[in-house]
Amino acid sequence: MKKGKFMVPTCISCGSKVWPPSHRCPYCLSKTSLKKIETTGILLEFSSSHIKGKEGVFGLIEMSGIKLIGSFGTPQLKEGMKVKMTRCGVRPDGTAFYSFAPAKA
Repeated sequence: MKKGKFMVPTCISCGSKVWPPSHRCPYCLSKTSLKKIETTGILLEFSSSHIKGKEGVFGLIEMSGIKLIGSFGTPQLKEGMKVKMTRCGVRPDGTAFYSFAPAKA
C-alpha cells in the first residue's frame, strides 16, 4: 500500500482472502502471503460527508470477495454500479485510503 499497490493477504494453505489483513488465516491459522486481486468491484451503498476537513463522497465496495470503504471524486453514483480502484496508499498518520471511480463499460 505504501507504494500504491493494492494486495490482499491470502492463506497459503486454504486460499482464503483475509480481510481485514492479518498474517494468519482466521479459518485454518496458516500463514498468509500478499496477492494482487482484481480491483474492479460493485458499489453496495454510498453517502456524502459534510464534516469539515472530511468532505466528500464515500462508498462501500465489494471487490473480489472483500468489502472496503473508499472515496469517489464524483457524486454521480448509483448502488449496484461497477467501480474501479484508481488509487490507494497510506496517509502520513498511518491510515489507509482507497479511491474509486465508475468503471468504464
